[in-house]
Amino acid sequence: MVSGIAGASDTAPAQAKRDAEAVFLLETTLAAHSLPYFYQFDAQISEHPVTPQDLGTLAPHFDWARYLQMVGQPRTRTMNVASPDFASTVDALITNSSIDHLRAFLRWRFLDAFAVALPAPWDAEQRRFASGALKPKARFEFCRLETLKNLGVELSRQFSQRSIGSATRGRATAIAAHVQGELVAAVPGFVWLSSDARIATEQRIKRLELKVGYPDRWPITGTFALSNSDFLANVIQAQSYEQHRAWARTQETRHRDSWETIVYPNEAPGMAAARLVIPNGFPDQTTNSIILTAAFLRAPLFDAAAPVEVQYGTFGFLVGHELGHILEYHDYDADGQPKELWNAADKQAHDEQTACLIRQADEYIGAEGAHLDGKQIAGENFGELTGIYLAYSAVGRELGGRITEKEADGYTPAQQFFIGYAQHWCTAERPDFARESLRDDGHAPARFRTNAPLSNMPAFARAFSCPSSAPMVRPAATRCSYWGLALP
Repeated sequence: MVSGIAGASDTAPAQAKRDAEAVFLLETTLAAHSLPYFYQFDAQISEHPVTPQDLGTLAPHFDWARYLQMVGQPRTRTMNVASPDFASTVDALITNSSIDHLRAFLRWRFLDAFAVALPAPWDAEQRRFASGALKPKARFEFCRLETLKNLGVELSRQFSQRSIGSATRGRATAIAAHVQGELVAAVPGFVWLSSDARIATEQRIKRLELKVGYPDRWPITGTFALSNSDFLANVIQAQSYEQHRAWARTQETRHRDSWETIVYPNEAPGMAAARLVIPNGFPDQTTNSIILTAAFLRAPLFDAAAPVEVQYGTFGFLVGHELGHILEYHDYDADGQPKELWNAADKQAHDEQTACLIRQADEYIGAEGAHLDGKQIAGENFGELTGIYLAYSAVGRELGGRITEKEADGYTPAQQFFIGYAQHWCTAERPDFARESLRDDGHAPARFRTNAPLSNMPAFARAFSCPSSAPMVRPAATRCSYWGLALP
């Protein structure tokens, strides 16, 4: 792609090839010394407080004084360097690379970052490269995404106020609170955890804040000039504003009700309050909270007019899924501060509890006869099991004996719960997308996200009178439990 973009910028082919080779070397070196994605969220790995003087020792060829002045940081403040090795690597590359190679690298970074806002040749080359074997998305999709990312807070505010409203948010919040209550009740049953770990985990879940829909206190939107005819200028203006806002935010006090944590929804990472038009849920361990976006509160994910059992089978499950992730963040306390809550025996016991889910996933066959990778998707599979367990427990508590009584439509609430859950996963995908997802995604394919957790639930088999020989009925010996608690 580097040589392709260079060619589009009228660089001579021989020079474009040399630039591409230099950029590739720099990129692969940086990648080799970067923290893996999930390590960035592990305080034991990514917390390295340093002083400005330490920075000078870590990377002596970088002008830290000028940088700190640019970002508005006092030269007396301790900071965190997530990866000291990466900082040292950058310093070595600055020292040992030619100026021409560094210029080629910065040129490539700019063109790659802003390709969607550049004329067609650059954009087409970037989309061809980024899509790999998949068919590139239409350009308007990229333009829409750029608009969402760069005007996110105001778009989120307008969407939330016009399309959601307080009544829908209130009902969704009540369901989320009921699901949270089921987890609080379940934690004492995790007897494989040490007593101290159970107490600390229960305190975290009790104090967990549910941020449903949209904030009561919005971050500032800011103002910057926009052009009616220059898309690139608009993107640069918006990103410049957001970068300065992010730098200034580091000087402000963090509040638990903040929606300013950085989230990673598909192709649009950014501040949570600026991503509310994307349906997703985000655990935020640093404030001990869960953010459930406004777009979650629209049908079919949440239908305020639907029967309560359907609401629990869709939205209630999604809340439970995110609670499962929070449950596994054992390196943060109830206040959102980095603190290890589990001892070595607890961690080993956790791995033993998860082993069943890994074995089950390994047995499933996905695209083109390839088996699922149980370890790769173990965390998300635990989220599915957590979500279905907690949501079904919550709706059962709310409906009582009525959950198994047939209603006017011919279905019982239990059946409608499971149908709503399964319909939530309805999807269509091309074979090439299925192949890449199986290789790269931390989630199982939708078919297995539906069938795997339900096959462990006797309640599902009872609801539809499945015989013991049915494919969706697992023998008791091969069922997975919910961290030692049998599924209903």
